[in-house]
Amino acid sequence: MENIDNISKPSITRLARQAGIKSLSEDCFETVRNLIDEKLNEVIKTIIVVNSEHQTKTIMVSDVYKGLQLLNYNVAESSYLNTKNKS
Repeated sequence: MENIDNISKPSITRLARQAGIKSLSEDCFETVRNLIDEKLNEVIKTIIVVNSEHQTKTIMVSDVYKGLQLLNYNVAESSYLNTKNKS
């Protein structure tokens, strides 16, 4: 992924704080960027395979959930994601 350097240090720090990490050394940022790149590529490839089973060009929310499930990520589906504007 060519834009992996666009993930800023403050963004990585915020993610680390949410995970309970208090501080990061300077050399951690590049390692975290590389891990994000690897995992994101793995997830996207799996989602594309799931989507190709439906023979559509549009990736749907259900494709993402199924791809994450195939990679053993425990993500709960929410009916609130399918809300429509009621105006």
